[in-house]
This record gives sequence, structure tokens and C-alpha cells, in this order.
Amino acid sequence: MEDKYLEENREILNKNSSNILIRKVNPKDATQYIQHINSVWRSAYKHIFPEEVFIDKEKNAYKKIETFSNDYYNDNTKMCYVAEDNGIIVGAIYGTIKSTYEYYEGKGFADLVALYIKPEYQGIGIGKKLKDIFIKWAKENGAKKFVIGVLKDNIKARKVYEKWGGKLDEYVQPLYKFGVKYDEVFYTYDL
Repeated sequence: MEDKYLEENREILNKNSSNILIRKVNPKDATQYIQHINSVWRSAYKHIFPEEVFIDKEKNAYKKIETFSNDYYNDNTKMCYVAEDNGIIVGAIYGTIKSTYEYYEGKGFADLVALYIKPEYQGIGIGKKLKDIFIKWAKENGAKKFVIGVLKDNIKARKVYEKWGGKLDEYVQPLYKFGVKYDEVFYTYDL
């Protein structure tokens, strides 16, 4: 059966003669998906976190891989898609219909929990395509708005979220890594 979120976006993105296919994640993607997230996470936050944060995240990857099929599936409460180039995951999105942030819980916000694109694939429309799939899914499941949390010092991601029309909320949430406090800020969107 055709994936209803890709029906009108059937074209395959092109990058230097490579074909980039966007599809639902499946349990067989577990190891590659978690490695992708960790790799992009390291790249995105290398100027923010000390090395010990990345080592700890990578050391505990096996736990995420073991629970992958339970945590990452597509239904009316969670969605997860990947972009792949010749079988290699180069982008991923994960979202929930109810926000995972306590502050936004019960306020009708869907949550774009994770959006990670390999640096060499950024700027060619993969992130926008994945975001558009999330938005369509969220609307079809009753959401009227959504939220994206991002570290305050992740200026590159914040510029993208602002370009997409996000409104910076006044709420700031602390995030602690090895006893050090980092601020997480939030962009909200109406659907």
C-alpha cells in the first residue's frame, strides 16, 4: 500500500546523481538509525558539549537499539521517517502527537522530537520534506500546533526553525549533562 504521507511527494530528491528516498522507518533500521542520530548529534553539538557527553551517548547506543522497535513506529501517536541515499540513512525525523515536554503537555501541541540530517546533505530540502510529512501526519491526527525544542546555543538549527516560521516561546527549560546546565528553547507553530 502506498504511504499516504508520501503520495503527493513521490519524487525522489537528487544530490549529485544520488537518489534520496524518503520512507517510514522499520525495525531493521535500528542500528543504522541510532548511529545516524549519534553522528549528527555529535556534529550539531560539538561546539556545545564536552567530549564525555558524546562518549556516554555512544556507549549507551545498544540500549536504544534494543528498544528500537518499541520506541520508533508509525501510528496515530508516533511517526518516524528516514531519508536514505543508496541504502544509507542520511536524514531522520521522529515526532509524537502529544508533546514530550511537560510544559507543553496537555496544551494540544504535537512534538517534532528529532530532525537530524547529515551535514553534507543539509540545504537540499531533505529537512523540509521530512517536516512537511510530519505536519501532514500531525494535522491528520488532530494537532492544531506543534513545538520543536532546541539547545539555545544551536544557532544553525534555530535559524532553520525561524525560517520555517517558528515563534520563539518565552519558556526555557534546563538540560543537564554531567552536572552542567544548558538551556533549551522552544519554537511553536500553528498548523
